[in-house]
Amino acid sequence: MLGARVDAMDFYQNQIAELEKDVKEERKRIQEAKSTTGGVNTSSGFITFDKRADAEITLRMDGVSELLDEWTFDIPPHPADVIWSDLTQSAEVRDARENIGFLCVAGLVFAYMPIVIGVTNIAKLINMGFLQPLWSGLAPTIGLQLMVAFLPTLLLLIFNLFFPLKGSTFAQHKLQTWYFWFQIFFVVLITAVGQNFTEFTKILFQDPLSIFEVMATTMPYATHFYMNFLVLQWVTHAMNICRAVQLFKYLMFSRLWEPEEAREKAEPEDQDYYGIGGRSARWSITMVICIVYGTLSPPVNLLTFINFLIIRLVYGYLFCFAESKKTDMGGAFWVSQMQQLFTGLIIYTILMVGVLYYRATYSTPAFMALPMLFYVIYQMKQFKSSYAWEKLPFEELMSSSEVKKKVCEDKFVQPELLD
Repeated sequence: MLGARVDAMDFYQNQIAELEKDVKEERKRIQEAKSTTGGVNTSSGFITFDKRADAEITLRMDGVSELLDEWTFDIPPHPADVIWSDLTQSAEVRDARENIGFLCVAGLVFAYMPIVIGVTNIAKLINMGFLQPLWSGLAPTIGLQLMVAFLPTLLLLIFNLFFPLKGSTFAQHKLQTWYFWFQIFFVVLITAVGQNFTEFTKILFQDPLSIFEVMATTMPYATHFYMNFLVLQWVTHAMNICRAVQLFKYLMFSRLWEPEEAREKAEPEDQDYYGIGGRSARWSITMVICIVYGTLSPPVNLLTFINFLIIRLVYGYLFCFAESKKTDMGGAFWVSQMQQLFTGLIIYTILMVGVLYYRATYSTPAFMALPMLFYVIYQMKQFKSSYAWEKLPFEELMSSSEVKKKVCEDKFVQPELLD
């Protein structure tokens, strides 16, 4: 009634052999169709140049057609980092998904503060006995740290579902930008924002100049909170160097596979929180906290110095001797960090102008400091526009007879098309 009994190994080997024939025929069909339009072709593709000078010139080609977005040229991600499924989608589908993604991020912005407050209140309800005085001081910081830890996972989930990305490293760079701005509002400006982000936004739109008074009257009282915040980060760095999750994975996988294969399966570490985007954003925020609150409370400077010293020791070891090598974007993360520090300088200038105006006997010091706000904004624009770091300068490209071509052993071919 159940059919004849057959050997499972022979059955599945025959199945694999038959499917391999179908795969070879499909690969052959696609290879033959590459020289034609339509069919297997999509709106995206990779161009390989024999000379780097030709590639640099192509990157500067604008206005190829009447529609500016009909032809766009960008630097590709590393071949092993390409997200092929995103490249195969039409422009209409990409635009629709991106709009939904922005709505999801907006919803996360307005839901974030109530979640932080809820986690903090739950932490305060826990009775730690004779450690209760210590716990009362750390509970708000721990609640905020928990949400800061989970936020990258939520953001990357939205990015991978809705935003068209050329490679996973581009997702990390997008995470760095959005993660940083979330922390600006809900970590650095948490006391000014208060418990109602919507009300804070409404006040700024109705009376933008009130930002000086809001920051001056609320933020100076939060310096002890940020001192606890910085010290608590020392613990997280110490936990990172232990790599307990990777050790647990290795011990589990080593029961089923050989040691070297088990080690490969245990890597890499969680790229949501420990990826280059998440780490870059958190370290930028640490420096911004030092810039903003260092004058109000000088011990913040010392705690930040110790924090970065620990970061240098811990991650200097992890990057070189423990963690697997990751693909990069040629300095985009570092440049974004420098731009983010300008944001910290703008917040610091607004805060200090407000403090000098509302707390000093005379308003003269505030008006003397106010021009610095325009100077910082000007320097921020100069930093963005004055340095051609992404592309080789044209005069250098033309003057140099031999511009070396970048060596890349991998090829821009979908894995399914490889034999």
